[in-house]
Amino acid sequence: MSRKLTYILRPTLPRRAVVWFPSFSNVASIDRFRSQYDPMGNAMPAHLTLVFPFHSRLTLDQLTAHVQKVVRAWPAFPVVMNGMWSAQNEFVGIASQVGRDALVEMHDRLYRGPLAEFLRPEFDYEPHITLGRAVQPNQFDALIRNITPVARDTYRDLFRAVSLITLENESEWSRDRDVPLTW
Repeated sequence: MSRKLTYILRPTLPRRAVVWFPSFSNVASIDRFRSQYDPMGNAMPAHLTLVFPFHSRLTLDQLTAHVQKVVRAWPAFPVVMNGMWSAQNEFVGIASQVGRDALVEMHDRLYRGPLAEFLRPEFDYEPHITLGRAVQPNQFDALIRNITPVARDTYRDLFRAVSLITLENESEWSRDRDVPLTW
C-alpha cells in the first residue's frame, strides 16, 4: 500500500522593507525620470532603502519595536542628495552627500538583532535613491547619459522618520507604519 503525502499550503511570508520617503521640493524631475526608467517608478514614490526587502515571520509589531529601538538614537537630521550613483551596470540613482554617515550607521544598526540574518555582506551599503534600472544590458549607457541632468540637481530634506512597508509584488505595496526619529 502506498502512502499519499499531504502538503499543507502555508501563506507566503510578508516581504517587508524599511525605507525613507523624502519630501524634496524639486522631486518632479526625479518622478519624471523614474516613470520612464524605474519599473516601480509609477507604483511607489521615490525612496531611500535602509533595509532591503526580506521575507520573515517577524510580526509588524516586532519589526516596529526593533526599528523604534534603533532610530530613537537619532534626532532629525538634514539629508542632501546629488551626484550619480550606479551599481552592477544595471541600476542608476542619486547619491547621498550630507547625512551619508548617519544613514550608513542607521542601516548597519537596523541589520543587527532580529534582522541580522537578512544582511547581504557581499554588498557595500551606499545610501541612494534608485532612479532607473537597465532591464537589458545595452540600456545602461543610455541610462547614464539620461540621468546626468537629474543627478546634477541638489535635493534637500530633513530626515524625520522611516517607514515600514510591505511589498505585495513588483507593482503593489503598502505603507504599514511610520517610525519617527527623536525630536
